[in-house]
Amino acid sequence: MKNSLRLPGKDIYNFIEASNLKDISVLEASFRKKHPDVSKKPMSKNYFALHLILKGAGKLITSSGEYELKKNDIFVRFPNETITYYDYPDNPFNYIFVTFNGTAVVSYFKRIGITAKNRVFTTDDEITLLFKHLVLISRDYPEINDMISAGYMHLIFANLAKQNSNKPTNKYDVKESYIASALNLIQSNLPNADLDANYIAQFLNLNTDYFLRIFKNVMGVAFSRYIVAKRMNLAVNMINDGETSVSKIAAACGYENASYFTKTFKLYYNQRPKDYIDKTLNHLKNLR
Repeated sequence: MKNSLRLPGKDIYNFIEASNLKDISVLEASFRKKHPDVSKKPMSKNYFALHLILKGAGKLITSSGEYELKKNDIFVRFPNETITYYDYPDNPFNYIFVTFNGTAVVSYFKRIGITAKNRVFTTDDEITLLFKHLVLISRDYPEINDMISAGYMHLIFANLAKQNSNKPTNKYDVKESYIASALNLIQSNLPNADLDANYIAQFLNLNTDYFLRIFKNVMGVAFSRYIVAKRMNLAVNMINDGETSVSKIAAACGYENASYFTKTFKLYYNQRPKDYIDKTLNHLKNLR
């Protein structure tokens, strides 16, 4: 690997084709010479991201804290969290960002020590080169950029792990890492009617019975009950946010049959979704 590598004077956008790689699957690997205004607003995405600041300074705002950003910082974005990040007008960003998902990510984060409150790291020459190669070689070999990008992401994580190897981290537990990946998949796929134990076990390359066993062991609740709870919680949140169509709520919660959704909702909350909607609307009227 060369000791230095220059990026061009224009943006590079690599949108990686869907891949059958499950441990790490990169979605985008891009270089931006200027931070767009549209990205300076609060955002929430259903994937992970790493941002490497090559130039400039700014701020990252998350629910767990605010962070000053500067040249050579790497910061992490987690799925389904709302964050804001921006550069300062007198010192604008140049940066590389990579978005990704995969079964290995949560365990890698745990072994490196990446958490919601520990999400900003300092790069070194080797890691910066890996980011640059990831962007440039993905651009030059589009037909195999899924393989290339996944390989470089493993190397980036390995170097971050070496960089932080002298810091105390939580003990690595493969069962917990499987379940953490499963929870991330569940959160991102609640509208998917095919989301069941077989679907998740196949994604994790596990036997379904084994997955169900370790899920109950780690979470303390059966998988089927957990899924229902997540979907019912989503349904109530949608109603509280103003949605009144039972069929739309059912579909968003992964139920193809609105009648079955209604039956499940009634068993869970002891009332039909329409009753809950009517009560919520009446409550809002009384507040006005």
